[in-house]
Amino acid sequence: MDPIAAIHLQEMNELRRKLVETVTPMTDDQINASVASFTNTVGIIVRHLAGSEKYWIGEVVGGRPSHRNRDAEFGRDRLTKSDVLAQIEKAGLLTREVIGAVTPRDWTVEVEITRTTGTTRHTKGYALIHAVAHLSYHLGQLKLFSKALVGK
Repeated sequence: MDPIAAIHLQEMNELRRKLVETVTPMTDDQINASVASFTNTVGIIVRHLAGSEKYWIGEVVGGRPSHRNRDAEFGRDRLTKSDVLAQIEKAGLLTREVIGAVTPRDWTVEVEITRTTGTTRHTKGYALIHAVAHLSYHLGQLKLFSKALVGK
């Protein structure tokens, strides 16, 4: 495996482990509860992270269509902890598979990226860094929500 990719994969795996550790003590009611004036719940954030990882790593880096419906990730339907944790685990499996096959040259390849603000072009390396930063950012939110909901 490309050594730079291995470092990023290790970080993503660690962030995902911390996410699971943060969410595991919660009940289904807690992952669906609103915290303060925030509209997103723990369940919504975890579902969003799974969809985002499948898009940025699976599709952008790996070329595997994710068929992502980003708006649906933020739907207000009732979620179960087991389902959202299964989704994040599935995203992690895809990430390990895709990153394991990437060569150093692949990181400089430019690809088209669809965002809410439109379509842009970036390298696959950018997509990997974005995925790590995005997971880290939302993990911070989940930790704050956990303190409010569980006290931990």
